[in-house]
Amino acid sequence: MTESPAMDVPPVSYTDIELESYIPSGWVLAEGQAPEWDPGRQELRVTVLDSSDLDWILAVKRSDAERLGRIEALRQAVDRLDRERFESII
Repeated sequence: MTESPAMDVPPVSYTDIELESYIPSGWVLAEGQAPEWDPGRQELRVTVLDSSDLDWILAVKRSDAERLGRIEALRQAVDRLDRERFESII
C-alpha cells in the first residue's frame, strides 16, 4: 500500500510570515533550516536566532494546536521560549 500525499503533511505547520509575526522583535528564523515535524515528540520544531545570534528551538506541540488552535499554540510556544531564554540569562 502506498502512502497518500496527505501522509507527508505535518499535523501542525506555519508559514514563514506567521512564524516571523510571533517571534520577538530582533529574532529571525534560522537560514536554511526549515521547520521539522518530530513524530516522536509530536511537535513542530523551528530553529530561531535571538538578537545575540544564539539559536533556540521553538516547539509547538500538536496537542496544544488541537486544544488551543494553531495560532494560539504558536503564541504560547513563543512566550515559553522567550521566558526560557530570559531565565537562562539570569
